[in-house]
Amino acid sequence: MKKALFKFWDRFPYPLVLSKYSSKLNRHKIESFNKAFLEVFKFPEGIPLKKSLEEIFGDYFKELGMYSLSYREKTYYLVNLPYSLRQTLHVFIEERAWLRFPHWFHTERLASLGKLAGEISHELNNPLGGILLYSNMLKEELGPSHPLQGIIDKIIALTTRCKIISKALLDFGKPERGKKEWINLNDVIMTIYNLVADYQIFKNVNFIFNLDPKLPLFYANPTQMEQVILNIYTNATEAMKGLGEIRTETKVRDDRIIIRIADSGPGIPPEILPFIFDPFFTTKQTGKGTGLGLSICHSIIKRHGGIIKVENLSKGGAAFEIILPLATREALREDVF
Repeated sequence: MKKALFKFWDRFPYPLVLSKYSSKLNRHKIESFNKAFLEVFKFPEGIPLKKSLEEIFGDYFKELGMYSLSYREKTYYLVNLPYSLRQTLHVFIEERAWLRFPHWFHTERLASLGKLAGEISHELNNPLGGILLYSNMLKEELGPSHPLQGIIDKIIALTTRCKIISKALLDFGKPERGKKEWINLNDVIMTIYNLVADYQIFKNVNFIFNLDPKLPLFYANPTQMEQVILNIYTNATEAMKGLGEIRTETKVRDDRIIIRIADSGPGIPPEILPFIFDPFFTTKQTGKGTGLGLSICHSIIKRHGGIIKVENLSKGGAAFEIILPLATREALREDVF
C-alpha cells in the first residue's frame, strides 16, 4: 500500500501530507507532502517542514476520520487516514471540489487494493467451499424426509450468498458484465427475503410487500440484482438495530421499473446523504463496515442502465428508489457482443 501511495503521490490532484505524531509535543510534524499541497496553500513563509499541522491549520488532526476546516476564508474537507503506527496521511479537498474527489480516489485506490482483494477473496472462498461441500454431504446423508432438511437448505443458500459477497470486492475493482437473463424482479426480492427471514438480525423486522403482479421481466444479471436487494435490506435493518419495518414496493411507470424500499429507522444524517454511494464511505465503527456495500449497489444499477437514489422520509426513516429502464432491442444487441 505504501509503495502504491507514493507511486501516484504527485499525480494526486489534492493536497496530501504525511505526518508523524510526537507524543512529547502532542503535535503532528510534517514529514512530506505532494506538489498540490504547496500549489493550493501557497505558503508565503516558504516550505513548512519545520512546523506542525496544528500550528498551521489548528486542532483537526488528533482523530482519524473526516473534518471540515477553514483556512484563509476557504472551506476544506480534511480526511485523516492511518498510515503506520505513528504516521498519518492527511488529504485536503476544497469544498467545491468535494464531489469530484470520490471518483478519482476510487479509481486510484482500487489499483492498489487489487492484489489484496484477490487474497481476501481466495481466503474466504476456500472455507466457504468447505462449508458447502459438507452441507451437501449432510443433506444427502439425512435423506429428503429429515426434519432438518429446511435448515440445511438455508445453510447452503446463505453460504452460497457469502461466496457471492466475497467476490463483490473483485467485481467492484474490475466490474464484469456477467451473464444476463430475463428475470422477474419480484422473485428476486422474495428470494432474498426467504434467505434472510430467519436470520437473527431480521427476526424482529416486519417486512411488508406491495409487489406489482404485472411487473414485466427485466434483462439483468440475477446474482447482482440479488446483491443490491440484500445490501439495502441489511443496511436498513442495521440502522433500525434489528427492530422496525421495511416496506418494499415494485411498479411500472412508462418504460421504467421502479423498486422502492423504505424503512422505519432514524433516517440518514443530511450532512452525509450526498456521500453514501461513495466508495469506502461509511459511518460504521472501525471493523464493522468497508463502505463498499452501497457503492457496489450503485455500480451494479448503473451497469444495468438504471439509477439508485435515497431520501429521508418526513415521518422518519429512509427510502431507496431504484429506477431501471426496460430493455430496448439496441441494448440487448449490445449485450450479445
